[in-house]
Amino acid sequence: MKIITILQKNILILREKINFLFSYLIILYAFIMPIRISKSEYLMYLLILLWIISLDYKKLFIFIKESKLFQSILMLTLLILLSYTWSTSQSTIPTHFYYSDMAGYFYRYSMFFLFPMIIIFTKLKKEFIPMVIGSFILAMIVNELISYGVFFGLWTTLRGTPENPIPFHKNHITYSAYLAFTILLSLYKFIHIQNKYKKLFLLLFLTTMSINLFMSAGRTGQFSLFITAIFLSFIYIKNIKTLLMTFITLVTVFILAFSVMPTFKHRITQAEQSIKNILENKNKDTSLGTRIMAFDTIPYLVNKDNLLFGVGMGDKPYYVSTTLKKDYPYRLVNFDKHGFLHNSHIEILISNGIIGLLLYCSIFYFLFTINVKDKLIKYISYTLGISFLCFGMVADIFFFRAIMSLFSLFLGIIILQKYEEQKLIKNEN
Repeated sequence: MKIITILQKNILILREKINFLFSYLIILYAFIMPIRISKSEYLMYLLILLWIISLDYKKLFIFIKESKLFQSILMLTLLILLSYTWSTSQSTIPTHFYYSDMAGYFYRYSMFFLFPMIIIFTKLKKEFIPMVIGSFILAMIVNELISYGVFFGLWTTLRGTPENPIPFHKNHITYSAYLAFTILLSLYKFIHIQNKYKKLFLLLFLTTMSINLFMSAGRTGQFSLFITAIFLSFIYIKNIKTLLMTFITLVTVFILAFSVMPTFKHRITQAEQSIKNILENKNKDTSLGTRIMAFDTIPYLVNKDNLLFGVGMGDKPYYVSTTLKKDYPYRLVNFDKHGFLHNSHIEILISNGIIGLLLYCSIFYFLFTINVKDKLIKYISYTLGISFLCFGMVADIFFFRAIMSLFSLFLGIIILQKYEEQKLIKNEN
């Protein structure tokens, strides 16, 4: 009996040590993920292995029971998985295969979205949340330094050029989304921090980060920053004069960036030309044209046969491609060849129907309405929700590994904070 007691005590001590190890590894994950998403995958293998051997599955069921936000995510995940049972695509086109390969799709979805979130909210200790956020911001500082080095020709990276100085990310879409989110996150810290030296550093960081955003070709991040900043202003600023000044400041920043940043000016001019081509020349086959015309395709793609549950995730690009080639009056390369609409909201509707779209929208609803007392986490819930709604207007959230990882990291933190606050209230009662 004494031996059993000692063994149980040692198991508890070991489990506690593993739990602390989880927190430090998650801090490391938050640092590696914005720099090299491929390397964060190896760290996730270790975290998953430790999570499995920790035998603390009961906590996951508690979150399933108590978190409406996670319930929505889990139900959407199950619907996507189930939809493969009615997906029949045999297409061998690589871009189609990303979705039609059920094992491959669910590996990426789980490894970069579902598993990181679960590990964070079941294993991260609440007191480590500020360190995880700080680690993420530090990684973005590293990104920024490398980006400026590429811009000034001090060094080169695999994909970055002086005209489009992305440091490590595969494309400017994901890098600009990270920049925009980090700017908004740092802005909150700048407003609320009291230490004048830290405030000065954050002001410098905000300035250089904003310049970095307009140096890159990522209109996604620029669009996301502008729209999210406006919505946050309406949420937090009650004084009309201050609200007006904030809006004028935002517009001034964008006008100034247009005047002095060649890449930003070029991309805005491209967008203007795309709109002219659509209106005057009926040429819709452009980057912006594709995204605008995605809404026009809905009547051709959604019908009574697939309205409720969609065509299935595996069939999505093949169905889009073949249907639009046959019925749609305009020829757009992204539609015809790849079956991409570059709109997460519409693509969820097509692949998983009205039911899938409602579950998808419920994630954002619970993000906006989640009741947490911690002001920073509440701010993050607003910022994350609006930013990703904006991102979903121009790309598929569940296509880019880096975007899934960013969404997952902060969803996990928000769910954890809500759980800890609920637990505290129960203990007090």
